[in-house]
Amino acid sequence: MRNSTLINNKRSFTLLEILVVFTIFTMLSVVIIFVIKPISIVNRAIDIGRKRDLDDAKKILEQYLSDTGCYPQPTQICMEGTNTSPCHICTKAQHPFFSYFTRELCDPRHGTSDYLYQTDTYLIPKVGYFTSSCPKWFHIFTVLDSVSMNDDSYDPAQDIWGCKKGGCGVNPLYGYDYLVTSPGGPSDSVATSNWYCYLSQYGRCVQCTPYENCVSSGNDCYGKMLYPMRQTCCTANRLSSCN
Repeated sequence: MRNSTLINNKRSFTLLEILVVFTIFTMLSVVIIFVIKPISIVNRAIDIGRKRDLDDAKKILEQYLSDTGCYPQPTQICMEGTNTSPCHICTKAQHPFFSYFTRELCDPRHGTSDYLYQTDTYLIPKVGYFTSSCPKWFHIFTVLDSVSMNDDSYDPAQDIWGCKKGGCGVNPLYGYDYLVTSPGGPSDSVATSNWYCYLSQYGRCVQCTPYENCVSSGNDCYGKMLYPMRQTCCTANRLSSCN
């Protein structure tokens, strides 16, 4: 009888051990998931906020156009305080405050990244470019952490402008991953499948190639110059081999 009791107790203890081990493994699995991907989760959450900011800004600027017949000049909404396009939007840093913005619109990583505002300019020969007194179009660009920080969450289906990784923005640096734009805005700041970048060897440009080639071959093209056309890349870098 005593031996039977000992055997039953031993079996019960073994089952308890199995339950404890199973619980520990389950908890560890959950912890590992959140330890491996916390940066991705945070980046995506921040990017959702950025896209919401730009969508709200677009609605506000369209309302401003409806009220005034123009889009805002950089002096009205940009933190630099000068009438120069492109410039940067951050409502907590700009002066004077643009009254149409009813809530704070500023990149979560202000100081590192800021929303880039671009509008139409005109050229006075031998003087320079000046912003139109009544802008008729705009682009607003942002950097996405889930794209620019080598996150694996880049989704081509959501990249409606074809920016890929840093292929949108102002020529020749580009570097932005997402934008909103007014109707009729020019496309020279918006990427297409034919953006070209350059391969750098010892700090110099040696070849202009399609962006897709850079990605597929593992070349270090991100962060390099991006161009809308092959010829633009060749001309900017004085590559006679492209001609």
